[in-house]
Amino acid sequence: MTQFIKFLIYFCKVKNLELKSFFKHLFDLYIILNVHVALAISALYLIINQEHSFIYLIFLGSATILSYNFIRLISFSSNRMFIKKYYFLYKRPVIIFLSLIILTVSISFFMLNLSTKLSIIPLMMMTLLYNFDYKNLPKFRDNGIIKILIVGFVWTGLTVLVPNFEDLNINIILKSLLIFLYVVMLTIGFDKRDILVDKSHLKTLPQLFPNKMFVIYLIFFGLITGLNFLIYQQPANWLNELIIFFSTLMSYRSNTEKSFYYTAFWLEAMPMFWLILMLTINR
Repeated sequence: MTQFIKFLIYFCKVKNLELKSFFKHLFDLYIILNVHVALAISALYLIINQEHSFIYLIFLGSATILSYNFIRLISFSSNRMFIKKYYFLYKRPVIIFLSLIILTVSISFFMLNLSTKLSIIPLMMMTLLYNFDYKNLPKFRDNGIIKILIVGFVWTGLTVLVPNFEDLNINIILKSLLIFLYVVMLTIGFDKRDILVDKSHLKTLPQLFPNKMFVIYLIFFGLITGLNFLIYQQPANWLNELIIFFSTLMSYRSNTEKSFYYTAFWLEAMPMFWLILMLTINR
């Protein structure tokens, strides 16, 4: 009887470890395959656009997953070993998953109206050229400033400009500036994380101004805050300010000593927290 109880305890411990390992790998795949990024950009789209298209939302999420994985696979040799491991370990599920994503992107893009398709094409071209060499010209990704501006512009285009392409006005332009600055500010946190692994020729903001990052974040916070007050009325502007403050703080506190999940999960999740808080307050 005693031996049976010992075996049962051992069996439960082993199963528990296997279950933990399974969920850990599943969570890592969720991040590495950029599903988390897709939810973040989808959250920004829902925050900015009170009237939204379900088809466009599907396209936005699936296209984000496809483009980020495309960029990651193109520059596969320079990826962290931690990331490479999952692509090799789950090669077949990854191929199946990305094949379904390609199908989803194709079908949803076909279902969009003509003006939306036309406005998406420049952003698609920018994404395709992001990591390609052309006649020995430097890649967009090889310049830290250009890289961060492209990320900000593409995210802004997909979340604000494309959905409102036929109805551009001063309010949409101000929202575009707000989202552009917000995305760039968050992205600086990733550059801070990668300062030791990024090559010196990239000249990212943390590389160029390592001792002036507080001032840079203060400028971003001031600009985003000012735009928020111009665009939104009470109580929405105070809600937004809360998220803007914590997003800025999270990005500022990013550094090489923080866990991979600090930026890859928590910092990337700030738009989702923004959406959840907005939906909770407005219920």
